[in-house]
Amino acid sequence: MTSPGLLLQAAFVAIIKDLGTAAGDRVFSEISENAHYPYVQVWGGIEVPLDEDCFDRTETTLQVDVWAAPETYLAAKEIPGQIRAAIHEKPLSIPGLVVDRVRVETIACSSTPPRYRGRLSIAVETQPA
Repeated sequence: MTSPGLLLQAAFVAIIKDLGTAAGDRVFSEISENAHYPYVQVWGGIEVPLDEDCFDRTETTLQVDVWAAPETYLAAKEIPGQIRAAIHEKPLSIPGLVVDRVRVETIACSSTPPRYRGRLSIAVETQPA
């Protein structure tokens, strides 16, 4: 069985790229050395088995960071809201998984120069397809 976190990370990179945010296609699992602000990083998830008698379920929590520079700092607040609007409690189809629930647990913004960050914590409950 492939890690749900790996499948979810790849799916969220693609989903966020398709949103048309100020980050455009600058959505990464690993940041490019030449990345220009604003950009988004989707981290690998933390997986917790959900023990139930009849299901092999997992809750995966992913961290998504939006990075911006002083001239683009509003993006660190706008892009997390756009991501939330697109995925929170919405159906999600990912090959290899049955997605039971997607929740944006938290959004935290920091305004500490020289970089600005918006951080989302996203919990996704899945089971194998």
